[in-house]
Amino acid sequence: MPKLNKVSISNGLFIDGTRVDGLTDINIESSMKHVGEQDLNFYGIIDGLDNIQETYQFKEPEKTYKPNRKYKSR
Repeated sequence: MPKLNKVSISNGLFIDGTRVDGLTDINIESSMKHVGEQDLNFYGIIDGLDNIQETYQFKEPEKTYKPNRKYKSR
């Protein structure tokens, strides 16, 4: 079994010692196996997706492309 994260509930929800803020929904199921299953919904900024800087620009071509005669379909 892989290493499991430690989830604690005391003055907020903590996963491996880090507080999770912005929770919108949580479902915790526990069984006799001493392993609980958690479903978390929360708001956050996804690094690499929500904070992408628009550094590209699209420009109109300086002149319209016209193929040479020898490359036209025959």
